[in-house]
Amino acid sequence: MKIAELPIPKEIIEELEKQGISSLYPPQTEAIKKGLLDGNNLVIAIPTASGKTLLALLAAVKKVEETSYKVLYLAPLRALAYEKYLEFKKFFSKLKKRTILLTGDYDIEDNRANYADIIVATNEKIDSALRHKSKWLSKVGLVISDEVHLINSMNRGPTLEVVLAQLKRNPEVQVIALSATIRNADELSRWLEANLVSSTWRPVELHEGVIYRNTIIYKGLKNVSIPSTYKDTFLNLLDYVLKKKYQTLVFLTTRKTAETTAKKVSSKVNKILTQKEKESLSLAATRIIKQSSGTKQAEEIAKLVQSGVAFHHAGLNPMQRRIIEIEFKKGNIKVLTSTPTLAAGINLPARFVIIKSIYRFSTSIGSHPIPVLEFKQQSGRAGRPQYDKEGDAIVVARNETEAQDLYSRYIIADTEDIESRLASEPALRRITLGQIATEKTRTIEELFDFFSDTFYGFKENPVNLSSLIKSVIGFFKEEGLIKSHPDLLLPTRFGKRVSELYIDPSSAVIIRSGLERANRMAKELVTDISILHLVCSTPDVRFITYRKLDQTPLMNFVTEHEDEILTELPSSYAEIDIFLSQLKTALVIRDWINEIPEDTILSRYGIGSGDIYNIISNAEWILYSGGELAELLGYSEIAKKIKKLHSRIKVGIKEELLDLIQIPGIGRVRARALYNNGYKSLEDLEKAKVEDLVQIPRFGKELAEAILKFVHTGETDFSLNDLETEFELESESTSSQKSLDDFF
Repeated sequence: MKIAELPIPKEIIEELEKQGISSLYPPQTEAIKKGLLDGNNLVIAIPTASGKTLLALLAAVKKVEETSYKVLYLAPLRALAYEKYLEFKKFFSKLKKRTILLTGDYDIEDNRANYADIIVATNEKIDSALRHKSKWLSKVGLVISDEVHLINSMNRGPTLEVVLAQLKRNPEVQVIALSATIRNADELSRWLEANLVSSTWRPVELHEGVIYRNTIIYKGLKNVSIPSTYKDTFLNLLDYVLKKKYQTLVFLTTRKTAETTAKKVSSKVNKILTQKEKESLSLAATRIIKQSSGTKQAEEIAKLVQSGVAFHHAGLNPMQRRIIEIEFKKGNIKVLTSTPTLAAGINLPARFVIIKSIYRFSTSIGSHPIPVLEFKQQSGRAGRPQYDKEGDAIVVARNETEAQDLYSRYIIADTEDIESRLASEPALRRITLGQIATEKTRTIEELFDFFSDTFYGFKENPVNLSSLIKSVIGFFKEEGLIKSHPDLLLPTRFGKRVSELYIDPSSAVIIRSGLERANRMAKELVTDISILHLVCSTPDVRFITYRKLDQTPLMNFVTEHEDEILTELPSSYAEIDIFLSQLKTALVIRDWINEIPEDTILSRYGIGSGDIYNIISNAEWILYSGGELAELLGYSEIAKKIKKLHSRIKVGIKEELLDLIQIPGIGRVRARALYNNGYKSLEDLEKAKVEDLVQIPRFGKELAEAILKFVHTGETDFSLNDLETEFELESESTSSQKSLDDFF
């Protein structure tokens, strides 16, 4: 079927043809025939790179052009949401339709959604919007759920499932669920009352295999022997791939192995780069150093990038990842080593995929093989549409027995069934309180009726959840989240606010207990570390694990600051491990808000730039929630202290810069520069002139004029520099606090 034959605007057809898209793939044609453009619900379960995004785009264009409804695109990750936002914005701007991105901040009604045509958002953001009863949701006529197979995820699955269960209740809403190929896609389609488009067809033929010693054992193809130069099978395979000049994506188990592997192969890759590629990579390396304040980590990454190699994991900050992704997409980076998270994230295909290990480590079950679905997500990255006719995905075996096991376990096996993850107490706490607080369910019977609409309810009898739900409700009553009533489920003010703040009810209870303790303590004992540790002790904050070498300095810190801690001190070895990890996380945040140099933070705690970013973005919301709960509970002085901390954590500054940070376009680096040049407040800036400000490094005329306009009128037309405000750490510090190096 030709794109030009579709009933969509010519502007979209022309843009697609500019990108080389003139015909539909077979699965796309099937989706059209099954009612994609006619308002039918669809589950589209097809491989990576088979054109799911184009189908979403076509359905969205049809909906906004022919109706007054909005389109909601759900993505499981912020990075993926951002990628889709850029794609959709490019197309819909040609139709003069407004596309917006909604992520983060779960306590504010985003008025932009009222006037937008296409809303790209994370599942969590929409779950929060449902709790806030956002009116714009009633105007949504098409819901596109990307990566819907992540219902199977313990972390993200319950939220996705509950969001879909609520949105599909509106009979006016068309639901299009996009998924990888899964075994029980038919069950998913029946739950969503949707037509199923299921196919294994790919535009780029995929060859999966196992390598042991110097032989690649392919499914459906002849075995291939490769030269055996090294004892290491992986190095032999990489040599073979590099000689063919294939761009390669290597999946490894840990950050450390991703980094060491990249360093190990950099000299090999550098030899195959063209002069043009070297020049482009040199510019990218310079950007990495500049945007990371010249840290040692950034210098290491930049050096690798110049060699045509990079690693990709959560330890990189967003700008570092973005630069690496751009260079990989351009084809300049030849080998990218990555942890498994990349497989479920943004679109980075390669001609060749090497899966070096299929084992993962979990604290609960130890080392274990990955599911087939995860393997298929990794192997599915092989083959670049519009560049390659085929792609190879090879898993490395350590011995002959493992080679046979890998072949039968992954190469010729079906993926597992997708299962609901609602039947866990943490998920039920959040979901159940959300239903009660929004008064959507007033009785146990109505609650069971809601769960019957979920994927869990479709596959299982919701009554099977009765004991868990009763336990959760008992917890709510005991902790004052709902009122004690014989028949009705009624939220208290506390319970309603917790639900609106979109935090785990257990987190709220921990924070409340800490606040009560703080209220009884002498004011001087309630320090930054008191509040930061309290926040990091909640289940909503993902703490960083402490190392053995951290134990003594952390214990010494506890001894000296014991009176400032707002939680119970640990009483068992298991509790000590968790407590010290939470404390370490809190100390990272304290360093951040005290403007400690990034290199110092990274070396002190053994973490990466991305870890700082992840910790801050995760803890920021819980800190905000703590301030809101303190205010609700009547602890006004503590609330003020927490809110100041929240303002500081957002940009990583000492309290003395809070006044300056109000100025649009001013991040922590520029605020510190102003302060150090004598402009310590907005009042000081009222006396400044443009020619004075431009003398300060990083201050151009446009910015100087915008600052003075804001200071004098409260208005500005300056566009925020997103690179600074999103994440920027200083390389120098004027901190006079007692150094944590006394402990570390």
